[in-house]
Order: sequence, then structure tokens, then C-alpha cells
Amino acid sequence: MKKIAIIGGGHAGCEAALAAARVGADVTLFALSLDSIANLPCNPCIGGSAKGHLVREIDALGGEMGKAIDATFIQSRMLNTAKGPAVYSLRAQADKKRYMEYMKQTLENHPNIALREGEITEIITHENKVTSIKTDSDTIHTCDAVIVCTGTYLNARCLHGETITHTGPSGLKNARGLSDTLKKLGFSLQRFKTGTPARIHRRSIDFSSMAVQHGDKNLVPFSFETDPATAAREQIPCHLTYTTEKTHELIRASIHRSAMYSGLIEATGTRYCPSIEDKIARFADKTRHPVFIEPEGLSTQEMYVQGMSSALPEDVQIAVYRSVPGLENCEIMRVAYAIEYDCIDATRLTLTLEAKHIRGLFFAGQINGSSGYEEAAAQGLIAGLAAADRPLTLGRADAYIGVLIDDLVTKGTREPYRMMTSRAEYRLLLRQDNADLRLTPKAHDAGLIPQPRYETFLQKKATIEQHITHLKTTIIPPEAANPILESKNSSPIKSGTKIADLIKRPEIHYEDFKTAGALPPHPHEGTQGGACASLTAPFPLDPHHLRAALEQVEIQIKYEGYIGIQIEQADAFRRMEEKGIPDGIDYHAIAGLRLEARQKLSALRPVNFGQASRVTGVSPADLSVLMVYVKTLAGTGT
Repeated sequence: MKKIAIIGGGHAGCEAALAAARVGADVTLFALSLDSIANLPCNPCIGGSAKGHLVREIDALGGEMGKAIDATFIQSRMLNTAKGPAVYSLRAQADKKRYMEYMKQTLENHPNIALREGEITEIITHENKVTSIKTDSDTIHTCDAVIVCTGTYLNARCLHGETITHTGPSGLKNARGLSDTLKKLGFSLQRFKTGTPARIHRRSIDFSSMAVQHGDKNLVPFSFETDPATAAREQIPCHLTYTTEKTHELIRASIHRSAMYSGLIEATGTRYCPSIEDKIARFADKTRHPVFIEPEGLSTQEMYVQGMSSALPEDVQIAVYRSVPGLENCEIMRVAYAIEYDCIDATRLTLTLEAKHIRGLFFAGQINGSSGYEEAAAQGLIAGLAAADRPLTLGRADAYIGVLIDDLVTKGTREPYRMMTSRAEYRLLLRQDNADLRLTPKAHDAGLIPQPRYETFLQKKATIEQHITHLKTTIIPPEAANPILESKNSSPIKSGTKIADLIKRPEIHYEDFKTAGALPPHPHEGTQGGACASLTAPFPLDPHHLRAALEQVEIQIKYEGYIGIQIEQADAFRRMEEKGIPDGIDYHAIAGLRLEARQKLSALRPVNFGQASRVTGVSPADLSVLMVYVKTLAGTGT
């Protein structure tokens, strides 16, 4: 049994441990504090734009994050519903304490996982291969592989105003010893920054001057296995308010006292989650910015003030927060702060997140320069599988996870990386609703999906295919179709028309035919319960899996033309990815390559032409020269 050590118990470490253990590895997870397992140190929510896609993909691959948030959410909403299904994204507010307890118990209950509290200070190698790790008490633990998941704890310090504390997030112990080891192992470290807003007491908030934001009545879970009917519960509202001109004046008058603007912070901050100081400085034309008041859980009165992360001194923070409508008398329980930490240059890693120059050494999460719980969890799952000798490489046309990892290891990042739908070239194919259709077979092959779940998946897939075939081949007469069309202000038909062609109309939906009883008999048989008399008759799927299948039927029919175009584009892309580049090429010996291309290709060592084409500094002309060179090598048998 392969022995794997995981350094860090955040979202990357949790998914890495579970993935490796579920395929048979012997896993020991080391955390600075076992009370911080799966901590949510910033916003206590899971999902959101693009991030919801990642959680759905993690679940389709047999991961735990989707199940954890389904079991512990206090509010759930589907975002971007005014747009197409390609950008629909789930977002759920978590009960922070219960989420952490759920994940810790899941780890504790797995027979292949041991949890250990302690700091890892050294990774020991022999002949460029991991052999063991050392704790701060000089205890040696032998292992076959190590996954570094240190999050924002590595050499971390927190700052607001002139106050500096050498801790990790939430005042927890930081990790100090590992940075030097990573440097000795040949990694150059970068210094990144993120931040978090203050937490305020619920009783000090005037909600009457804020807009209420309720959760969705029709619940859509993150996990494909969660039944919405059993997961439904009373949801806790969030609230929306806005900054004022007084807020902006206070910040402008004191911005020089912010740790971000006084010179105390030198690390690179995230572009897509700016502090309130950054918002006022960078968007001077804006008269207000949204502020969301979100509960941290059912057993606490702490409220998270989303949109107002800050590194201002405490006295200024109090004045700034109290200038916001509804927060005039707010009581700050925890001050806002910025946090600096060490991370590596992820271009030193392969697509399975293994170090190129040290076998058995993997990295996942914010140590790779990414930001966000979901990005971390996705990397953890991939690293955990690879460390357990079940490598799963996902391409940019396969999953948002593939886009995320390819961006990090091919392009690198000079600021905390955040996943966005715009980063995915094939986002109409990589929808959150079809993550299981794309990825569950791969997870089953890797050993992550139990057979009963896989059989349910196969039933769902067959049901989708049967329904689509039926709707594409069944003609409905005008007398049956027109009452439905007229009720939707859709043009009537004069002759029999395939049902699928009518569903392609934007205003027409599958449910319109189903509820009107206009669906003709279904020609196919189910796998249980005898012949299916009609589309509304029972199928071998339970109700919530059947609903998900019928959702797929409509999406695939309605967007068939667009999806077909993207499939062709993705197939062309995959052909480029399949053209491998031999290992060990001396790029400096290739005549015709520009100097920059020689340097970048030598450093990154792309494994195929698709990856080479995305290396910053490699032009199409360079790529053509490289293709000719590789063909020549193949022809000579070199």
C-alpha cells in the first residue's frame, strides 16, 4: 500500500486525502491544528460564478465538497439564471462550523486516513525522489509521496494598519519551516496577498434599511447524488446594502494608513477580489459599491461583511463600516485584515501537479498561486489521485479543472489566480449540469466511483439518449401542438412537426408538452418495471435523477447547433493535444526558434503541441518550426 503524507488540512488537503485513500493509498494528513480542518477563513460560502462548476466537477469525480455543502448549507442560490446554462453557477452559504465538522468526520471515519496535528518543517529526498518528512519535533515519517497543501499559512503574516501578527488566517499558527526547504529543493517562492473583511455582531445591524436576499425555493444541490427533496430546509436570508459617499471620503482621507498603501505590504494581491481601499482608489467614478451581510452559521451571531475586506487600522475600519446604511451602530467582533504568504511558481509542475524534478512531490491549492476553496479542492483531488498512482489528466476541453491546472502549470500566474467562466474556451460544453456525463466515467475508471453510483449514472445516460431519440423522431400534429404553442405566444404550425424542433424555440420547453399530456407513447423499454407506456410513465431512475436527465434532454436539444460547433472545435483542439513532444528535446539546438521561445520551452518542457501553443512567448511561427523539427526526428527514428 502506497504511503502518502499530506501537508495541510484545508480544502486541497481534504480532497487529496480522500481521493488517495479511496483508491487504496495509506494516507496521513498533517495539520497545524486539527480544529482548522476544512476551515473557511474568508467568505463562508461554496460555489459562485465558475466556482460552482468546479464543485460540480469535483462531485462528478467522486470528491466530497459538494456533499459537504449540501449537508451544511444555510442558503442556496443559482446565479446567472438570466443568461444561458453555460454560465449558470450554484452558490451556497455554509454553516461554517458544521461544514468543518462534516469534513473532519469524513476524514476521521475513513479507514485509510490518519490525522496528525503538527508542523512539517522539511521534505527529505534521495536521488530526486521523496523519501520522508520531518516535523517541528524532529520526528521522521517515511512516505512514498508528499502533497503540499499549505494554503495561506506558509510564512504567513496578517496586517491591518501598522499592526502585524505572524499568524495564519483567523489568528491560527502559521507554518515557518517549510519555505526554506522548498527553496533548497529548487523552487523559487512568490509572495501573494489576499484579505478578509470584518465580522460584526448580528444584534448591532439594522436590517430594515437593507434589501433581503432569499435562497431559491426550488433547490438544486451541488452533488449529483443529493436528492433536493431530502436536502431542502429552512434557509437563512442574506442582506444587501451599499457604501456611501461618506464611506469613500473616510477611506480616501485615511488610505495612507492602510497596510496596503503604507508600504508594509509588498506581496501581489488578487485582481478579482479587491479590498475596499482598492475599490475606492481604482474605481473613483463609482458612487457606491455593494455590501452583502451574510451569516457565518446557525450557532453564532457573527456576520460576514462581503465586499469590504480591508487593511485599514481598526479605528478607521469602525468609522468606515458605520458609514454604511444599516451598519451605523455595528459592533466589530473580528477586524478585517490582509494576509501575505509564500507560494511556488506552478510552471515547475506537470499536469498532474507533480514537481518535474522531484518524483513523488506534489502541490495543490493556494501554494500553486491560485485562490479560492473550490480551486484548491479541485487541485487536491487531482494531486491525490496522481500521488496514489492513479493519474487523471484533464484537458481544457474536458473540464474547468483542466483549464485551471493548465493555466497554472503552463502560463503560471503573477497574482492570486481565480477561476472564471471566461477562461474556458469550451464553456458551452463544460456546463455545471453535465459534469457527471463528462467526468464520471473517468472517475469510475480511476476507482473513485462506487459501482451502485456508476450504475445509476449509466441509467441516467441511457434515459437521456432514449428521450432525445424519441423527441427527434416523433412528429406531433398541429391539433396537439398549437394549443401549447399559442399559450406560449409561439407561432402555430400548419403540419406535423418533430417535437425536438419545437423545443428548440426559446419560449418552448419540454415541460410544456409533458404537463399538457401531449407526449405520444414512448417506443423504448426501461431496464426495470416493464415497457414504458409514455414519457410520463415511471422510469428506472428515482425522481431526482429523472428530473436531472430531463433537464439534460432539453438543454441538449435546445442548444444542439451551438453545442455541435463547440464539439468540432474541441475535437480539433484535442488533436493538437494528442500530438506529443518527445521528452528531452534540446530546444536551444533547434534552428529557427526565437531566443524567447527556446528559453520558455526549455523551462516549461510542454508535453504536447497544444500545451506548447499556450506557453507565453511562443509564437505560431515558433510552433511551426517545432512541428517540423519533431517530424524530422520521427522520420529519422531519433
